[in-house]
Amino acid sequence: MIAVRRCVLVLPMLLLCAVTGCAARVPGEPIPAAGFHENPAQPRSTATAPARIAVPRNPDGFDPCGLLTPADLAVVGGPVGPPHPDNPITGACAHLLASGPENTAAAGFYESYEIAASRQPRGVPVDVEGHSTWLYCELVDTHQTCTAATAIRSDRSLLTMLSMQGASAADTSDQLFQLTTTALHKLPPA
Repeated sequence: MIAVRRCVLVLPMLLLCAVTGCAARVPGEPIPAAGFHENPAQPRSTATAPARIAVPRNPDGFDPCGLLTPADLAVVGGPVGPPHPDNPITGACAHLLASGPENTAAAGFYESYEIAASRQPRGVPVDVEGHSTWLYCELVDTHQTCTAATAIRSDRSLLTMLSMQGASAADTSDQLFQLTTTALHKLPPA
């Protein structure tokens, strides 16, 4: 119960730092991993081109806790306990993971891709199956936390997050790519 309470308090702070970029500066640039492909036409500081959306998706009425199931989370250690709706932000669902203390995966829905990119100026544009995705990684204490905002329609993005203790940005973003792809495939076409 203590781990859940601490995670409930820590996750909003981690995501707030990741979303707003207000955490302490970490030297270097986030490293896109296997599956995430950089778009060299876009600068690393902001998303200037309109988001690419290969297959528009409809998140309306979709339960964020259904985006990542226990079977989906097995690749990152599997869940511990029940999912936590509206955590770390409203419209998302967090899952504590068995792979390490306070390791967490989350998925849900967020504002547009462009807004996510503007709030994370140190992120990088990448591609997930033809969808513009803004990838941002931040080391907070001993947890590498990566978020991905994947354009699913002009006003919404699929938000995925993975926070892993002692992991590199490359390893965390590689595992996040798998979770992002899985969640994206669950959303019905618009």
